[in-house]
Amino acid sequence: MLKYPELLAWEMLWTESLRDTYATMYAKAKEVKPSLQVGWHIWHNNSFKPIYRAEQDLQVIAPHSDFLKIVIYNNCGGERLANYILNVGGTLYGDIPGQELLEFHYRVLNYEEKSLSEIPFTGLSADYVSRETKRAREGLAGTKTLLWPGIDIDIPTEKGHSRCSPEGVRDATLAAFQAGADGVILSRKYSEMTLEDLRGAGAAVRQAEKA
Repeated sequence: MLKYPELLAWEMLWTESLRDTYATMYAKAKEVKPSLQVGWHIWHNNSFKPIYRAEQDLQVIAPHSDFLKIVIYNNCGGERLANYILNVGGTLYGDIPGQELLEFHYRVLNYEEKSLSEIPFTGLSADYVSRETKRAREGLAGTKTLLWPGIDIDIPTEKGHSRCSPEGVRDATLAAFQAGADGVILSRKYSEMTLEDLRGAGAAVRQAEKA
């Protein structure tokens, strides 16, 4: 990036173009039906990649968003984070051993999970969901934009890797509510979900309502 700084310029051009697209779609949707709720999916790399996270300025996005779905998929997140570390460990951060690189990301991104060799098999914890929800809540401070974290229910992972459980779904969903979420989006799609794991989310919603 020092030798070719235009890489960052092109990256930011893409980000600004996306923000312009959000603003245009939001305005056009409101022209058709002012009461329509319009919001955006913030990609899972928001939890992994410091540069991408820095680009997701929620104060800039909020004026064109009634809600934001911040992806906080904890079960498949372990596998995805490990794959991300292995990919950038072979390119941008090629001189840094994998575990050291993961620990660097944990420090920068402000959450702490298990080792690189473990996370594909354990997934990420409810604490990860809580921390990422709190961070997004703080990022939206002073706006009217609703925060609806995306909660992972049975998103496919590789054979032998972490699988969802009713208890894990319950804990992740409850962590989002306790950290300030206005609601949740159960993700990715109903056809992937088992009813048993979906009931875990229901149990969390009922518990949150009583709190």
